[in-house]
Amino acid sequence: MSYINYSIQNNIGFLKFNRPDKYNAFHKELLEELSDLLSRENRNESLKVLIISGEGKAFSSGVDLKSLLDLKTVEQARDFALLLESTSEKIYNFSKPTIALVNGIALGGGFGYATAADIRVMSLSTKVGYPAVKLGAILPATCTMYLKSLIGEGRSMDLLLTGRMLQADEAFQMGLVNYITTQEMAADFAIDKAKQIMEAPELALLYTKNTVHFSTKKEIEAAKLYAADNFAFLSQTAEWQKRMNDFANKKK
Repeated sequence: MSYINYSIQNNIGFLKFNRPDKYNAFHKELLEELSDLLSRENRNESLKVLIISGEGKAFSSGVDLKSLLDLKTVEQARDFALLLESTSEKIYNFSKPTIALVNGIALGGGFGYATAADIRVMSLSTKVGYPAVKLGAILPATCTMYLKSLIGEGRSMDLLLTGRMLQADEAFQMGLVNYITTQEMAADFAIDKAKQIMEAPELALLYTKNTVHFSTKKEIEAAKLYAADNFAFLSQTAEWQKRMNDFANKKK
């Protein structure tokens, strides 16, 4: 089974997370497939802009809870954290402009991957948040840095420490998303934005991205291994295990 649906039409790539029955939650197989696709398409000369979205009722609910419960050792947890980080970086460092079309719900690392994109278009009915702290976990360093670069340290702390949910209008006012529109119009809006971007020369687009990302990329490089170690440590604590199991039982 493919966990990523992908096609190119008129030089625009359409990448969709494809676990709709699990609200497009990330597990190892999806992340590895996504990582491979991003590496391949990064060199595709026919691709000019990439639009990222999710199949079904969600962009992504973040990391699959079962994947977290299956982490039995610090080494396994650290490897999974580094896979999350490296795949996120492939979106952030992608050589072509990227647009996240955020639909339904987008939580934790799921919304973190949306903030790795260059532009975010959100449906009015969408809800987003970073609930990791309520589970005794932490957000990947990359996603934390993207968040801070968009809305600053103070507002980032509010969202990360409370784990509260945001409606689309507050996310827009806060600067987390660039545009909000109706669910019916969102896809066409993203395509129109991609066409507008493609009016500029590719090299100018690439160097613009690199310049804007320069300082954040340095911060990520300094923090990602430290954050992965922290994630791995937390994954083996009794508090983590209790909260994960309590949440899993609550969902049943």
